[in-house]
Amino acid sequence: MNIYYRGYVINEEIPSISYSVHGRRPERSELTARSTARQAMEWIDGDVKREAILGAAKALQPLAS
Repeated sequence: MNIYYRGYVINEEIPSISYSVHGRRPERSELTARSTARQAMEWIDGDVKREAILGAAKALQPLAS
């Protein structure tokens, strides 16, 4: 079963034991593995926040020069 969450895909490999997180389109490469769907969603939330912070930092760099 696949769970779609914030543009990512959580693939349930072995129910209640193993979940793989795949990235956003078009690549959909495997990013990490977690033992529960909730842990996978929490990892995605952290990755989304990390990307937002990096994007904001890149946007501010020209202003700092």
